[in-house]
Amino acid sequence: MNMEGASPARWLEMLLDRFGALEAVAYSSIKLSRYVSECEMSMDLLVAEAVLEFGDDLREACKAAVNG
Repeated sequence: MNMEGASPARWLEMLLDRFGALEAVAYSSIKLSRYVSECEMSMDLLVAEAVLEFGDDLREACKAAVNG
């Protein structure tokens, strides 16, 4: 994909879209933690929570870039 000359807002939008897969793993890990031990999960719970927090920050940055 050639993104030469893309605006910073567009780069953030693309990053946010791609980050969705990592967020899905984080949500799944948190839900799965109710049923299995942490060593069987694909992501540590602290990492999962940090991923979700970063996702919130990323969305806020994207909004600010688009609206600002």
